[in-house]
Amino acid sequence: MEPISLLLLLMAGGFAAGAVLALVTWDMVESWVSARAVRGGYAEILSERLSTGEYHVVGGVFTPYGVRTATQAWDARALDPELARRLRVAGGVIRVHT
Repeated sequence: MEPISLLLLLMAGGFAAGAVLALVTWDMVESWVSARAVRGGYAEILSERLSTGEYHVVGGVFTPYGVRTATQAWDARALDPELARRLRVAGGVIRVHT
């Protein structure tokens, strides 16, 4: 299964359970990616707005061959402007080379 499909599956399945954050920031996501970076790999970040008005953000780190090495999900009431802008500019899926 390709990386984007895995992330969508995780989003649909409600992978993360726990407290809802007030805000997910680009710095928070970027720090998480940097701490788990794989040489020559990449990370993908997706966001979904739920019917409650909250956001479900999912990030995954992948090897150059598309093997997922880490996954994280954040549930929040809002996205910071920089993260929202990056998602909008990237067409809903941010890809970061690590």
